[in-house]
Amino acid sequence: MEQITMIQISEPITLEKLLPLIQKLPKVEREQLRKSLEEESQLDAAILLYQEGEVTLGRAAELAGIHRFEFEEALAARGIWKIVEVDSAEASKARISAIKHLHKPNPNK
Repeated sequence: MEQITMIQISEPITLEKLLPLIQKLPKVEREQLRKSLEEESQLDAAILLYQEGEVTLGRAAELAGIHRFEFEEALAARGIWKIVEVDSAEASKARISAIKHLHKPNPNK
């Protein structure tokens, strides 16, 4: 059975205090911690880019290395609203008109 090491932290901890604790962990657990921190920082960076409007939701999910739905769940877990762009009424009417024009039967056929 796999043993899990638990570290209880009861006060604010600095990096100087944390590093010796991490070094006491078995190699496998240190690697798991490193991987987890790396994945979390990738997710944080992707969320920041998404919030700044630099990337789309789909691209942010790609950058984070997760599926789009997982990215949406990560946003929700952090209380971050999904960005939804809505056309103006005029733009919507123009788009509908263009679609109707494309689907009109051609009387010459």
